[in-house]
Amino acid sequence: MKINLVEVAPPMFSEFQMFAKPDFELLKEKKKVRVSFRKETKTRISTSMQFGQYRVKINFAIEGVKTHEETDFSFVSSERETSNYFVVSKKQDFNAYKDYVSKVIEKVIVNIFKVELDEITIELEGKSF
Repeated sequence: MKINLVEVAPPMFSEFQMFAKPDFELLKEKKKVRVSFRKETKTRISTSMQFGQYRVKINFAIEGVKTHEETDFSFVSSERETSNYFVVSKKQDFNAYKDYVSKVIEKVIVNIFKVELDEITIELEGKSF
């Protein structure tokens, strides 16, 4: 799968629906996802993906990338959930984060969603941490 990563300005407002189901037909048609990030701490970055009304956190461990694992309790699902936040350091700057995002999106689309696409465009909100 060919991955095109484009940096875009964050919108003034964004909209999504809680508990929305992913619209795979929309994903296949548009071949585009929007990725946003926010700082959990000074050095830990939480990543979210959105397409259509579906929005989900995508904090996964990727081989070769340093992440920080945290396990919390979800009051929505009443289960424990584990997040692997990207760790910002001298070796892992914004360019390393862009590589991480590309690998995570590929993992989510191919291994979790089981959607086959020839290419995908990632709209990454922001140009630095």
